[in-house]
Amino acid sequence: MLPYDTVAVSMKHDAGSTRRWDLESLAYIGALLGLLPGVTHQIYSIAIRDFHGSEPLTHMMVELVGGALGGSIVLCTIGWIRNQNVAEKERTVEKASSKPE
Repeated sequence: MLPYDTVAVSMKHDAGSTRRWDLESLAYIGALLGLLPGVTHQIYSIAIRDFHGSEPLTHMMVELVGGALGGSIVLCTIGWIRNQNVAEKERTVEKASSKPE
C-alpha cells in the first residue's frame, strides 16, 4: 500500500497536459502522414502498370496533394479541439481560484 503523500502527488494535475498543441507542426506532420498512403498507392499503381487513363501525372498529383491536405486538416482539427478543451479547463481553474472564499 502506498503512503498517503505518494498517492496525493500522483493525483496532482500534470502541468504538461495543459500546454496547447502547435497547429503548424500538426499540419506538417499530418501532411507527411497523409502522403504515406498516397505514395504507397502510386508505387503499387506503377508496379502493376495501371496508369489511370491518358493523364497519369495529373491523377498522381491530385491524389498526393489530396492526401497531404486531408492529413493536415484531420490533425489540425484534432489539435484545435484539444486546444479548445485546454482553454476551457484554464478558464474554469481561473474562475475557481478567483472566487472569494
